[in-house]
Amino acid sequence: MRSLNDIKKLITRAKIHTKVNVDQAVLGHLIERLPEMEKKTAAARQPRGRSTIMRSPFMKLAAAAAVMAIAGIGLVGILQNGGQTAYAFEQTVEAMQGKRSFHIQTYFQQRPHDEFWAEFDEEGKLLRFRQHEGKIPEHTLVTIWEDSVMNRYYPMPLGVHLMTHVDNSGGGLEGLEEFDPENIVQEVQTLVANGKATMEIQEPSLYADLMTIRVTRTDGKALRRVLLVDPDTKFVVRVDDYWGREAEQVFHHGTEVLEYNKTMDPRLFEPNFPEGTILLDQVTQEVGMGQGDMTNDEVAVEVLRQALEAWAQGDYAQAGKLCGGAPRELLAGRFGHLRPVRIISIGEPQWAEHMPRCRVHCKYEIERDGQTEVTSQTFCVFAVDGRPGRWYVSFRGVR
Repeated sequence: MRSLNDIKKLITRAKIHTKVNVDQAVLGHLIERLPEMEKKTAAARQPRGRSTIMRSPFMKLAAAAAVMAIAGIGLVGILQNGGQTAYAFEQTVEAMQGKRSFHIQTYFQQRPHDEFWAEFDEEGKLLRFRQHEGKIPEHTLVTIWEDSVMNRYYPMPLGVHLMTHVDNSGGGLEGLEEFDPENIVQEVQTLVANGKATMEIQEPSLYADLMTIRVTRTDGKALRRVLLVDPDTKFVVRVDDYWGREAEQVFHHGTEVLEYNKTMDPRLFEPNFPEGTILLDQVTQEVGMGQGDMTNDEVAVEVLRQALEAWAQGDYAQAGKLCGGAPRELLAGRFGHLRPVRIISIGEPQWAEHMPRCRVHCKYEIERDGQTEVTSQTFCVFAVDGRPGRWYVSFRGVR
């Protein structure tokens, strides 16, 4: 056995192939600890063929390992995975909480669906986001949110910029939250912790760059979720959901992270929509009709009736208010060909399942080329965002 000075030189020269920063930290620590081990190594100082033995690089590594063992440091833990500690899903949960921005693309049944850009503050609170729905530019629905104001562009033939008040303090931005990778990771962790899902972690193979995490529901729901994780950053870079039973499972939807923590151009969050877009401002003015004591069905029918009557009379101020802040150029210009002459009937509201809105079918007379004819139209009636108890008529879907 060599003297402590010889061992010190040996450790310094030993070629232990981990990561450079790990090598320096571990070997430096050992050198600092050598003086403390002098008593422990006194009994092992019998020279026995050391000149021959220590020529072997394997014996050099063994000698270094012996010293590490005396120092209380495990060589196996250092060499495993190139100096990295074993992966645990909690590392991804923690890493995702440190995100400051992301750019993601969602897929529905293998086709691109939504694209999101989002920025967060140091506490992870959403600051602003932009969303594109649809891949054809002239038919893309654009949503921008910042400081509790939602700006949404509806492409032609509507060609409208709707500005509403949407507060996110209660989780009102459901479109983004559904696809936020951090929310997905937290949901997976909760399901596994509550015994409602199992998790299988597959380390990247020799020719793969990402770890694969398979999450299978055990609570009767036919869902399997596959997450791809960057082993260096621990960030989730892809999530795919499959529905069905075992071999019958088919791809449902997915989320791909295109960028994390990149500085974004502030102009991305400015509502610069195409020229000729008509603004419906529901933030700086009161719009719609108050519900009062009416039921939802009653207010839906009444707000549509009053809007059609005001429009027929040429009262564009009142009609515009009841139509969500629609200016004259929308009622008399873009939809002037649908101006009512006489209401014939208004049907029963058909309510959407998950949103405060309904569709109401109606028939009324219009004038075209000096002749009166009957048109059948279906208008949507929406709750005014940020204004509880108020409802307005929308032209979405009207032709």
